[in-house]
Amino acid sequence: MAKLPLFVNQSLVTRLKCKVNSTSTKVPWTKLLESVTNEYNLTPHSITKYPPAYLLLGTLPYDSPIGQNSYYEPVNEARNLALQRTIDYHNKNKIRYDARFVDKKFNPGDLVVYEEFHYPNTRKLTPPFSGPYEVIKQCSEVTYEINKSNPLTKQATQIVHISKLRCFHSPDKLKLSHE
Repeated sequence: MAKLPLFVNQSLVTRLKCKVNSTSTKVPWTKLLESVTNEYNLTPHSITKYPPAYLLLGTLPYDSPIGQNSYYEPVNEARNLALQRTIDYHNKNKIRYDARFVDKKFNPGDLVVYEEFHYPNTRKLTPPFSGPYEVIKQCSEVTYEINKSNPLTKQATQIVHISKLRCFHSPDKLKLSHE
């Protein structure tokens, strides 16, 4: 069977962890990766209802005893169905997301905290946010320049995406509100 591209995502990582933990002997995860990838590519997905191997290569996830595919639609029809199911699922999730979305805007001078990137080996008690930083200006609809130094470019400011920013609430103001 032809190899499919490996897309590292949460499903593969989860399957890999299960496979590593289920073996009594300590097999390195690199040795298990190919079988985990094959399992992933041969398993029908909950949204499309087809295995990726079938949609990409037309390969059945099993050897058919009668030499023909009686379970899945022809590949071109299956691809169209999978695309439509993916679009429908996306639209359903968009409605759910939009219902809970809170639009946030920052003005120059506002204090914000920045959500730090967490590497896999980050310690458990490492703070998730750094700051406070001052918003210098809005660069686009979704990016802001803040006074957080950038070690890579050696500049005093950094342009960050709005999804990484939260309003800073001073601990002093919180004490006053509880008194």
